[in-house]
Amino acid sequence: MTAAPARAFANRSPLWPAQLDHLQRNSDRPEALVSFYRDAAGLVPREIGPALWLMEGAQRRILIGAGVRGEQPLNVFRVQSQPQLAALRAWLEGRGVPLLPLPTPLFSEGFAVRDPDGRLAAFGLPDPRFNTPASSDLKAASLPGRLQHVVVATTVLARLIRFYEQELGFVASDHVYDGEKERGPITASFLRSDPEHHSFAAFRAPEARPDHHCYETQCWNDIRDWADHLATLNIKLWWGPGRHGPGNNLFFMVEDPDGHKVEWSAELETLSRDMPPRAWKHEERTLNYWGQAWMRS
Repeated sequence: MTAAPARAFANRSPLWPAQLDHLQRNSDRPEALVSFYRDAAGLVPREIGPALWLMEGAQRRILIGAGVRGEQPLNVFRVQSQPQLAALRAWLEGRGVPLLPLPTPLFSEGFAVRDPDGRLAAFGLPDPRFNTPASSDLKAASLPGRLQHVVVATTVLARLIRFYEQELGFVASDHVYDGEKERGPITASFLRSDPEHHSFAAFRAPEARPDHHCYETQCWNDIRDWADHLATLNIKLWWGPGRHGPGNNLFFMVEDPDGHKVEWSAELETLSRDMPPRAWKHEERTLNYWGQAWMRS
């Protein structure tokens, strides 16, 4: 790993700080996803619309809807205040980014934009009616796991990252290069919207698709406890345990019934807003210091 050349930090989008609040997964068999995330992740299901479920727990929630299997049409980021939201709206309008109506019932105000892959990224403030998770006696409900980041795969990585970084104001933490000394094309980028290493990331791949989403725990023992819990459900670890290079976090992944990857993580590093992005080589060790890696391309 090497440090990328320093750059001017002229991009001061009002996006910072923002956090991933929830995302939406669609399926032609949504009931199977509802059962999986209830039992595996300790999320209490609540049907809030026709074939639309809110799955909620302490510091983690997602939406599950009826649709195309494996589809993830929406990622929703929470800002801190109405003035920040108004400033972000003005920033995007000033840059000519088309703003779309708020596409989630969990926020009381906000808007969305459509990224180069056609996915919606929404920004806003939570509706207080949905702020308190339902009480639960689910086995996993007491395990810590904050919804922290979402990752996609794309055929237009450079264009996608340019949109999130230059138009929206995400800050690049790390780029992975297919070549030495940043001379080759970028194969992965990790972007942050607050001090945590990444809230959004993207990998170069042969097709545009969801990649994974992640629940951040508090320590290595939490990783153990989650793996033990999943073992009681006969859910096998798909990848890991290991340690990523970018982010330096401990992790493992499993697959949900539609093959979507779900990650549990610990010790994700934090970075200042002005720290320039670092450069990594496109190789297995970058994605997993400890062993084999999931290479998207």
